[in-house]
Amino acid sequence: MAQPGEASGSSASTSVPEAASVPSQKAIRAADRKLVRKVSQALARTKGLNSTRLIVRARSGDITLLGSVTDAGQIPIAVDAAQRVDGVKSVRNEIRVDEQRL
Repeated sequence: MAQPGEASGSSASTSVPEAASVPSQKAIRAADRKLVRKVSQALARTKGLNSTRLIVRARSGDITLLGSVTDAGQIPIAVDAAQRVDGVKSVRNEIRVDEQRL
């Protein structure tokens, strides 16, 4: 029959590795900043896309694209370029079309 000390000892030892494997908030923020740079660079290099008024945000690998473009056809180009970047889990599109800024 298992002693109460044995059961709690085994559960305590399993929780220690879990805590060690979880990245810190600082590490997550650093990874998000790096991902923002990578996605921004990918957008800037994408032909047919004017990325000067686009903003990229990242949260745990989930990307949000904000800002505006002058042509609705640029939106799927931007989303596709962001999705192709290594480390991107998902892309949320919040880009709007601003036709007045031609």
